Amino acid sequence: MDALCSRAEAASSQAKYVAKRLSLSVGKAAWLASTTLLVLLVPLVIEMDREAQLLDMEKEQMSVLTSPKSS
Repeated sequence: MDALCSRAEAASSQAKYVAKRLSLSVGKAAWLASTTLLVLLVPLVIEMDREAQLLDMEKEQMSVLTSPKSS
């Protein structure tokens, strides 16, 4: 009975170790993914928004310049 108990404790200890290592690895991967997202994608989204604003402004200017004058 004593051997069974010690094997169960060893298995439990091994499971704790594996779970701890896995959680650390997942945490590191999440950190890497989130910082990559911030560094690469946020500036891209900001630049795309600027480009869209510029295109809207150019369309508005063209519509003002090409509209028939009412006098």
